[in-house]
Amino acid sequence: EAQWEEWEKILAIDTLPQDLFSGNWGTLEGRITFLKAYPSLPLDTRHFPPDFTDRLLASFDDLDEMTDGLLVHSENWQALNLLQEKYRERVKCVYIDPPYNTAASEILYKNEYKHSSWLSLMADRTFLCNGLLCPDAAFVIAIDDTEMVNLSAFIDGFVSNYDRNVVVINHHPAGAGLAGASISSTHEYALFLIPRNAKFALRLPSKTTHSEIGFMRTGTAVSNLREGRPNSFYAILIDEKTGRIVGAEPPPPIGSKYPTGRTKEGFVRVYPVGADGRERVWRRSYESCLREIEYGSLLCKGKKDRFTIYIQLNEDSSWKPVKSNWTDTKYNAGVYGSGILTHILGSAGQFSYPKSLFTVLDCILAVIQEDSCAVILDYFAGSGTTGHAVINLNREDGGRRKFILVEMADYFDTVLLPRLKKVTFSPEWKDGKPKRVATAEEAERGPRIIKVIRLESYEDALNNLSFDESGGQVAMRFEDYLLKYMLRWEARKSETLLNVEKLSK
Repeated sequence: EAQWEEWEKILAIDTLPQDLFSGNWGTLEGRITFLKAYPSLPLDTRHFPPDFTDRLLASFDDLDEMTDGLLVHSENWQALNLLQEKYRERVKCVYIDPPYNTAASEILYKNEYKHSSWLSLMADRTFLCNGLLCPDAAFVIAIDDTEMVNLSAFIDGFVSNYDRNVVVINHHPAGAGLAGASISSTHEYALFLIPRNAKFALRLPSKTTHSEIGFMRTGTAVSNLREGRPNSFYAILIDEKTGRIVGAEPPPPIGSKYPTGRTKEGFVRVYPVGADGRERVWRRSYESCLREIEYGSLLCKGKKDRFTIYIQLNEDSSWKPVKSNWTDTKYNAGVYGSGILTHILGSAGQFSYPKSLFTVLDCILAVIQEDSCAVILDYFAGSGTTGHAVINLNREDGGRRKFILVEMADYFDTVLLPRLKKVTFSPEWKDGKPKRVATAEEAERGPRIIKVIRLESYEDALNNLSFDESGGQVAMRFEDYLLKYMLRWEARKSETLLNVEKLSK
């Protein structure tokens, strides 16, 4: 019932055409029909008992592979520390839109050192983020004139392994000026930090074309190898007589031997093994590959035991260099930032100054280009525009890019999370209601699993301390340290020293 109430509140399911499922939500039969009619409905496990959630998660063979998004409700320094080992050298693009250090986006710091405190905020997180980046990864930082000079000086002086590239974005064509300003500002900047020895240039698609690329990934990062993506290592089956792809076999367990000869039907098995014998991966997971075969997107070339698999891309695959001045109307933050968010949430003013969805989308695309499995990180996630952009990219071409979003503010629950649930359900919204339901293909290409984790803050831990006055508990010894608590008056009603029930949440 709680899940159903959330769908009614957030997704406005009561506005959907009821003739598709008989319209009787009060019966089990009616609800089952409804669920089948709308496969993109997002299910939130917080509404269900733990045993159900455990059974659900246990039903996935590779939970990490199926998880397309990670949301971390936390201060971003803590979150980046948490992510260090699991995502080491896996992130292809970092896009951040930090506070601009203006009166409209003021942050708490020592006022006598405004610029240096802001730079410390940026520097600490930039250095910490380095361990997460794969060798050909890039940073994208949105900024305006307030800190542009200081940030650039920091990058040029201390981030020495990156080249700084500047793009001017016409994000507010009507102009805006702070009190006392001499010029009405229409622009902001995107700083692209590219590894100094990188073998790629920033590019964006120029026109829709039909092309073919090799289905086997060839990069050097671990995400291109079997040990990094075991669910993308499997055999594609070829009918040698017709040269057609007829199916695929499930991924073999890691470390086990797997059949390399023909199947009992006589089909040839083709694995993503490089010329050097190294076990690589296909560009799609096993489940996604089955859909590509169904769509007819995969091609086989060659003969006998020398078959090469290609994937057809009916997308913007003709690329052009990124220009230094972006003036297209789609970058207007008022129309395609605030406007889109207002239509999604149903009311204005819930989040200030969201980026245009297309600005973020093009910034990411300029870096990752044809990498359809890239991991994108945003540790100033705000309203969740970065996650929305990645979802849209995957829906366009069937890719399986993943996003990691970190945000500490209360609008994590009031804006960011509802936004991602909504765009997962439907690509188009108006006045808080879905304009249409996701098609079957959009549902297949949408997020499969999004994980939400929350990190306990210092204040949470402090608030969870409680004392047993009657027992005289005023101190705890941890190894060589003695923590003394002199708050007998404030904690006089506490029954235990530590409220474990609160810690469980």
